[in-house]
Amino acid sequence: MVRGTDISLYAFGRSATAIVALIVLGTCLVFAQISTATMSGEVHDSTGGVIPGVTITIKHTETGLTRTVNTTENGSYHMPSLPVGPYEVTAEKLGFKQQVRRGITLVVAQEAVVGSDARRRSCCRD
Repeated sequence: MVRGTDISLYAFGRSATAIVALIVLGTCLVFAQISTATMSGEVHDSTGGVIPGVTITIKHTETGLTRTVNTTENGSYHMPSLPVGPYEVTAEKLGFKQQVRRGITLVVAQEAVVGSDARRRSCCRD
């Protein structure tokens, strides 16, 4: 009878340990949920062609956090892990007018697509 009790306590201890481990793991996964957002897009000229090498500045308007990225050879950009909240996006490249988009609000786990249409600067006045 003593021997049977030892086995039962041993089995109970292993089961209890497994249950506690599952609860802890589940709690960690809940806290590991994404609390940021992603912004991406493409920059096009007035004819619809993509523009590589455009400097994209993404500014969180409440905190002042600013992140910068350049568009790729296909005119696209991607900025992951942005804190949620209000943003403004600025697109700049020599020879083009600066474009600013305001009133963009990111929410948790959002993948916002924010594009821009750049216009060439006029070289001469009529």
